[in-house]
Amino acid sequence: MIKPYDYQQKLIDETRQKLAEGNQGVLIVSPAGSGKSIVISEIARLTTLRGGRVLFIVHRQELVNQITESFKKQDVDLTKCTILTVGKVPGRFNKIPKPSLIITDESHHSRANTYQKIYEYYSDVPRLGFTATPWRMNGKGFKDIYPAMVEGPTVKWLIEHKKLAPYDYFSVNLADAGKLHFSGSGDFSNKSIEDALGKTIFGDVIKTWKKIANGRKTILYAHSRKYSAQIAQKFCDAGIKAVHCDSKTPAKERETIMSDFKAGKIKILCNVDLISEGFNVPDCSCVVMLRPTASLVLDVQQSMRCMRYMPNKRAVIIDHVGNCYRHGIPITPRQWALEDRKRKKRRKATDVNYPIKTCPSCFSVVPVQCRVCPVCGAEIPIEKSGMKEERNAKIVKIDQFRFVTDYKKTRYAQMNPNEAKTVEDLYAIAKARGYKPGWAYVQAKKRGMLR
Repeated sequence: MIKPYDYQQKLIDETRQKLAEGNQGVLIVSPAGSGKSIVISEIARLTTLRGGRVLFIVHRQELVNQITESFKKQDVDLTKCTILTVGKVPGRFNKIPKPSLIITDESHHSRANTYQKIYEYYSDVPRLGFTATPWRMNGKGFKDIYPAMVEGPTVKWLIEHKKLAPYDYFSVNLADAGKLHFSGSGDFSNKSIEDALGKTIFGDVIKTWKKIANGRKTILYAHSRKYSAQIAQKFCDAGIKAVHCDSKTPAKERETIMSDFKAGKIKILCNVDLISEGFNVPDCSCVVMLRPTASLVLDVQQSMRCMRYMPNKRAVIIDHVGNCYRHGIPITPRQWALEDRKRKKRRKATDVNYPIKTCPSCFSVVPVQCRVCPVCGAEIPIEKSGMKEERNAKIVKIDQFRFVTDYKKTRYAQMNPNEAKTVEDLYAIAKARGYKPGWAYVQAKKRGMLR
């Protein structure tokens, strides 16, 4: 049995307390790679130890196999557990013993109809959800499913305490963002991604990998099966063992590929929507992102896949499609909420959500307010800020801490004062906007924040 770390035990204790307070559902939010399988397994062990039954549901068979192994390691009584993919549960309502607790992994999917059928059928059974990203593209929240939420430590804290690997983030943008267009699903369409990437970038991808990640066990994310297979072949042609795999790859072949990748027989695993949630290969130290996405969930799950902790490991993230300008980087602060998000007007793919820009002289990434590059001293014209629409294969290493500091300033500068929840928020808004501190004091007093 594995003893949970202190921060994991805190999540377990807070979750149990929320359930004891009568909450029908609790959503546990903790960053990718923070060891949620330990938290899940320990809660399941304690539940079955007291005679309860657990129904564990997830959306992919690979995750069923993974959590089953985690349960075994944690001495969970599997005779009191039902572990199934979500699609199989409704057809077995009459066969499955009624659970006393429902656990849903990757709970950002739990608004889907298949999950809702299960929750409605077991409406009197408390439920727990686990996710790194409680966020949906349509802005819908999870308050009706999980009335309470507990949050784990930040990515920054986990890195500092050696629970996630530190990383270097490189922006090597090869995509023409001006050609990206949204599909009915809310993300960029495959056709527009193909137009944005073009057909001549494979050489740049391989050249960049050799320069900054040569020899690393790597996961590459593509937008289509054809594209993924093509780039895998190009790596092979360059003498680098690479294989393509996706959900339509035959099960036995897929199992062999995964096994070979974990064993180091395959250097680069190219995939489409397969290697993201729950995939655990600690010695994978590089991610190559070739799929632009408007989904924060997808970006976080994919970019952090190489950050599983190992001593002396430093991960490398190569972003070829400008996702950091849309979603930030792994240590970007996130403010999660159970309530619905206010729907905003759809932004263009070329819009920049995070305050960084590239110096046109030395290609360093600098804070958006810079008018003179702190690296080379060149003047930066205002019109050059933001995401470039032309393809640019220059390697830019993101200064992650400067990125996050500037993000915080911009977030407060753009925040509606009515959204401030604390006195500290009001003072941060005042500082970011250049107001005198007295403004924050008056605002706080009006709202009864000060006694």
